[in-house]
Amino acid sequence: MANYEKLFRKLGDLATSENTSCKELTGVLEEPGFQIVDCGSAGHKIAKHPAVNLIDYPDYDCGHNEGTKVHRQYIKKLHKFVKQNEEGIKEYIK
Repeated sequence: MANYEKLFRKLGDLATSENTSCKELTGVLEEPGFQIVDCGSAGHKIAKHPAVNLIDYPDYDCGHNEGTKVHRQYIKKLHKFVKQNEEGIKEYIK
């Protein structure tokens, strides 16, 4: 899947779903090069991308229990982040 259009489309699809698991979202993000970092707070993760140099990267919450679904607000935030950094991410995954 490592191309920008597929990533953007998949995040858009997940942003409308109520059943996105943490494992699924993390897999979608890792394939095009996102590095997922645990924040130290139960279930919270930060999604960093090497093509984007920021102090504040988007985060998401996987919940405190295994199998908890990711809230759509986090996926929408990641979808927006990918769109705003389109050029750098496209160049990175070429």
